[in-house]
Amino acid sequence: MFSYIISLLMSRFLQTAKMKIFAAQVEEGKEGRDGEPSVGPVYRSLLSKNGFPPPEPDLTTSWDLFSKSVEKYQGNKMLGWRRFVDGKVGPYVWKTYKEVYDEVLQIGSALRASGAEPGCRVGIYGANCPQWVEAMEACNAHSLVCVPLYDTLGKFSRESVALRV
Repeated sequence: MFSYIISLLMSRFLQTAKMKIFAAQVEEGKEGRDGEPSVGPVYRSLLSKNGFPPPEPDLTTSWDLFSKSVEKYQGNKMLGWRRFVDGKVGPYVWKTYKEVYDEVLQIGSALRASGAEPGCRVGIYGANCPQWVEAMEACNAHSLVCVPLYDTLGKFSRESVALRV
């Protein structure tokens, strides 16, 4: 029943809001039975509503995807943030794919120079920000396992995860 209500509300909202639609419903929701929970409807991007495109044979890792994107879009904006100017949020500042790629290579070299070998775990502590993404991509570049240590974790959770890295 819950999934039906959500589906109904969503369709009415889309009809009245006159919004652009970027997702297509590909599966109905299912009501829970015999102790199983209800499941809402499944939506997919309009680009894959009839199934996912076949995978690119030369893209097998996250690093492959990132480096291919750099080749294709090197001058495009990739990572952005907003600076505070006089206590107010300023305009976005952007790094291009190429700028991020160059920094990722430097970070990866520093990680390897510090003794990180493929397969080892690297803890990255911090908030979601461009530098965090760069550190993750540097791990991907060298087959290092990125272990997120988000600043929103409680102190004991951070310490527990850090001890296992």
